[in-house]
Amino acid sequence: MPEERVPADYTEMDLLEAKRFDKKVREHFMPAIISTVKQIVEDYGILQGVGVDVGCGTAIFAIELCKHSNLKIYALEKEKAIYEVARMNIENEGLTDRIILVLGDAHKMPFESDYADFIISRGSYHCWKDKVQVFKEIYRVLKKGGIGLVGGGFGRYVTDEQFERMKSLRARSLGEDVKAYSSPDKLQQVINRAGISNFRVSYDRAGLWAEIRK
Repeated sequence: MPEERVPADYTEMDLLEAKRFDKKVREHFMPAIISTVKQIVEDYGILQGVGVDVGCGTAIFAIELCKHSNLKIYALEKEKAIYEVARMNIENEGLTDRIILVLGDAHKMPFESDYADFIISRGSYHCWKDKVQVFKEIYRVLKKGGIGLVGGGFGRYVTDEQFERMKSLRARSLGEDVKAYSSPDKLQQVINRAGISNFRVSYDRAGLWAEIRK
């Protein structure tokens, strides 16, 4: 089990930027987080065991998933100021016993092989420099019989108004990177190159998602 490593070399400006990012997600994208968690519970039931949230950001998604599952979640984040805001959020929710924050890179995860029952990465796929390598890591860390979900979207329970508003905001925020979430063929090619055979890619109103089974 990885130990929590607390960063100390971020600047006050970094922390202010991270807090602004957190505020933006809460104000504009909470319907997507709530909708996606509801969809996960409906599709997979109440999840048990060990979960990993890859690219957890300020842990808003991990917190929501924790509230609707029995998972112990390891929230992996590489940006130190974002990590610090995530730590504050987890503490404020009283979930430090259920969500363990880990400073680390998705390309080389600080977890043993066959470690997690459930792995989720929502909205960090476009940030991965070597997408094939990250998928290899996800598959390595996943237990036999485990489930991995990678992608992005707003879930099937958002209203039409929420969908259009968040779609527009995401496009403005990500620029060219937004195309990563509308390219199912490219996503499938990446997973094939990672040597993973047991997967399926879905692309619909709920978003672009890859489900991996081991």
